[in-house]
Order: sequence, then C-alpha cells, then structure tokens
Amino acid sequence: MEMTVSCMACLLNKEEKRLQKENDEKKKAACFREILGPLAEEADVGTAPYLVSRIRAIYAKYFSLPDTFTPIKRHYNRLMLDREVDFRRRIEVSPDPVRMALCLSRTANYIDFGVNSQVTEEQLTELFDKADPSDVDEVEYGRFCDELERAGSFLLLADNCGEIVLDKLLIETLKKHYPRLSCAMMVRGGDVSNDVTWEDAAEVGVENVARVVSNGTRIGGTDVAHISDEARGALEAADVILAKGQGNFETVYGSGYNVYYLFLCKCDLFTRRFGVEKYGGMFVNEKRVADVMRG
Repeated sequence: MEMTVSCMACLLNKEEKRLQKENDEKKKAACFREILGPLAEEADVGTAPYLVSRIRAIYAKYFSLPDTFTPIKRHYNRLMLDREVDFRRRIEVSPDPVRMALCLSRTANYIDFGVNSQVTEEQLTELFDKADPSDVDEVEYGRFCDELERAGSFLLLADNCGEIVLDKLLIETLKKHYPRLSCAMMVRGGDVSNDVTWEDAAEVGVENVARVVSNGTRIGGTDVAHISDEARGALEAADVILAKGQGNFETVYGSGYNVYYLFLCKCDLFTRRFGVEKYGGMFVNEKRVADVMRG
C-alpha cells in the first residue's frame, strides 16, 4: 500500500516518543536525522512495515532494543489457548461455522501491540462477546466459499500472537468443510513486535492443521519485494490466500495475488479509508477492495 503523509508522520511521531526515553541528546539527534533518510528516499516505493524495519535497524545502531514482546506473546498465546475449547464450541454450534470462525479470527486481530499501545484483556473480551458473524460481508463471504469449493490449496498469512489460536481454529474449520483443501500458514522470519513466528506456531499447535512457512523476513507483514523464495513459492501456489491484519494489507495489497483481507481497522488512516469506526472489521478481496476504499 502506498505511503501517505499521515503514515510518514505517524512513524516519525512514534520514533520521537521512543527517543524521549533516551538520555544522550547528541545521539538522539543523530539517530533521528538518520531515520529521516529512509522516509525521504524510500517512502514512495517502500511499505510502512518495511520502513519500520529499516528504522528499527537504525535505532539499534545508537541504542539497545530490549525484548519487550516475548512475555506479551507468551501471555496472549496462553490466554487464547485457555479459551480454545470455548471458541471451538462456539464455532461448532454456529449455523455457519466457517463464517463464525472468520468472525472470531478477525476479532482476535485486536491483539496488536505494534499499532495499539492500549491493548487490554477487558476490551478483547468485550469484542469477542459482541462478535457477530453477520458482520462478515455476505457477498464477499459467498465468493470466498465458492472459491474454496474449487480450490486445492489455501494459505493464511498470519499476523499476531494470541490471534494465531483463532487462525488455527479457522483452518481447522475450513478443513472440515473443504476436506480436499491443502492448508498452509505463513509466519514472520524473526521477531517483529508481537507478530507470530515459528515458535508461536509451534506453541499453539498449528502444525496439527497446516504446514508452517516462514516468510524469511523481520518485517511486520508479507512484503513481496523482500520475502524468501520459499515464501514467494507458497504465495504463487495458493489458490486462495487469506491475509490477516493491517500489516499484511499494507504489504500485500497491489501484488496481484488472489487475496482476501481480514482485519480490524486500528488507526485513523484505515478508519477513514474504509469509513468505519475504530476496530471496525473488514473482509475484502484484492480485486474489489478499491471499490470500498475512500482514497
């Protein structure tokens, strides 16, 4: 997705707040000046998640980057695993289990510490309590199911910790309803915020329902220009792709693959573009998403 002025300003504001915690003013100024380089030189060709990865590397040259996300990831993976039986039951008793599984998987996209600094278990529980499968666009959902009926392979581009448990349940549900479907899940190639990695997939048991593929990068999305050959092969081989979260939308949109995007709108740019309130849910397809965006 093309970078906008608001995207660039948002990235700079986040870095300025991060640098406030440091004490060496000369190093802070030098770091900030260097951060301006990629934004000035690559904002017209790079995605926001890719530029964030560039900025993180620059920051690490000047200051340490403590691992603040591993405890969060473990906590939310365990929290969702503790509720897995209840989520599975809610899916199974639904009149339309696939649509319910999509709805719950999308709701879990709330668990995003890269965008949200105020993620709370109370808010998460409230969102799950209110989750209504009828909010998953009926027309797009019908097309999704029609394509799955004809498909041989399905690829889910995962996003966040905790959320991955609901993604696993979605794949489990799809395999029950489309038994010919070969399923895979793509994860990040290294630690990025609270995004999912091989370790998260193993922790929640994804390998029991799908092949796990690394995208080979530490970018908060699936940046097609930088992913591994294995990841690109998985994208090209998939008949149907489901991309979770804003980061995957920002990096995959415009790639030309047959992608369905499933996410909550968590920043001002996304709420404006899709005309929804914060945490409004979207289920859109690559070929038709431009029809629902407001520029």
